Amino acid sequence: MNSLPQEPKAIAGLVLRLTFGLGILLVGLVHYQGISGFTGMVSQGLGPLSGLGTLWAYILPGLMVVGGALIVLRKYCHIATWCVTVALGSIVVGMLLKPVLSGNPAMLGEVMPAVNNAFIWLIFYGVMKKFSCCDS
Repeated sequence: MNSLPQEPKAIAGLVLRLTFGLGILLVGLVHYQGISGFTGMVSQGLGPLSGLGTLWAYILPGLMVVGGALIVLRKYCHIATWCVTVALGSIVVGMLLKPVLSGNPAMLGEVMPAVNNAFIWLIFYGVMKKFSCCDS
C-alpha cells in the first residue's frame, strides 16, 4: 500500500505542513540554543514589562517547538494552532510595544522586520491550513 499522496493538492499540503511544522520547531530550538541573548533581545525596550518579556522569552520557543512538532505529527490540531498562533501573534504585539513603552517612535523601523516576518509566518500558516487538514 502506497502511503504517499498522489493528488497534487495533497502533495502540496503534505510538503507545506512538514515544511512549516519543522521550520517553526527549528526556530524554537534555535531560540533555546541562544537563550541568554534571546531573553535580552525580547525584554529590551519593554520598560516596566521587561520582566514579563524575560519570562515570555522562555515560553515562546516552547510554544514553537510543541506547535511545530504537533503539526508535523498531525496530532492535536487545536493545540498546535493555539501554540503557533499565540507565539507568532505575541511577536507582532511584543515588538510593536517596544516603541510605545520605550518612548522612542524611531524604534519602529528597528522592530518592523520582526513584525513583518511574524506576519509572513502567520499568513503561511493560514495557507498551509487550507491545503493540509490536521487530524485531532
